[in-house]
Amino acid sequence: MKPGPNYRMSSLLKVSLATGKFKDAHQRGAWKRACIDAELCAAIQPKRERKPQGKGSYQTNATGTAATSE
Repeated sequence: MKPGPNYRMSSLLKVSLATGKFKDAHQRGAWKRACIDAELCAAIQPKRERKPQGKGSYQTNATGTAATSE
């Protein structure tokens, strides 16, 4: 995933980049890319499955009381 034009880094990520003890710029860039990717993946909401229309799991008996269907 790639960040869009409106992407804003979280303050926690900014602090971790500023206070991290990276050996070189390559290691810092790799950490930054991994954190941005994790933030973007966490923002994705899974689609919910809709329940089928109908009475549900209950059936009515001849007396009018509800009974579970088996």
